[in-house]
Amino acid sequence: MKVEQVLHMNGGVGNDSYAKNSSYQAPKPKELDIETGAASNKGNICVAKTTPPNVYKAYLEQFQRDFTLFLKCRADEIVPGGRMLLTTMGSIKSNDPLSIWEFVGLKLNQMVSEGLIEEEKMESFDLPYYAATKEEVKKVIEVEESFTIQRLEAFNMDWDDYIKKADKKLDKTERAAIMARDIRAVGEPILASHFGKEIMDDLFRRFEEDVLDYMEAHHCQYISMVISLIKKDY
Repeated sequence: MKVEQVLHMNGGVGNDSYAKNSSYQAPKPKELDIETGAASNKGNICVAKTTPPNVYKAYLEQFQRDFTLFLKCRADEIVPGGRMLLTTMGSIKSNDPLSIWEFVGLKLNQMVSEGLIEEEKMESFDLPYYAATKEEVKKVIEVEESFTIQRLEAFNMDWDDYIKKADKKLDKTERAAIMARDIRAVGEPILASHFGKEIMDDLFRRFEEDVLDYMEAHHCQYISMVISLIKKDY
């Protein structure tokens, strides 16, 4: 397997940027509705409740291709009978995952409505993120055929559970500040490369102000999957 096949570079800024070197890219160009010509995932930056079936299908198929390639590459490295343990984010319903990135998209939309972000920029951005279900992960593993599933489990936790477990004394405002910092550390490189660095402070201030109220109102949780695999003998 050539490295170019795994690390194809078709986006991002700078030779070492994550967005440029990531093997996982959002489906693009952004799909258009045949009848209206409108961007069919309008108002979203990833799969969300209002994402139409054609865009959801594009994300699912991209996940299937990428995860299949990942398994094939790992199978080349592992001896028969060898074991691999994976952890990944998932969802209960992949077409309505209630992900924290959907909430980031809501804050970006708020800034569009206030004229702080051009609508065209919003509608031309799709985050390379897909939260698969246990069933979708299991199906790809079984179809690819290099591994046997020893165990596949999903664990639910509130968006701020990891903070509360680390320090029970922190209040809601303090937890929201930590969440904003953590999500900014993950998302800012790819968001700033598209929307501009100048809006990042405002974006994550808005995130911090509302994130826990949104989580409580919509019962949002992280879904973490743990997958134990054994390389087949043939």
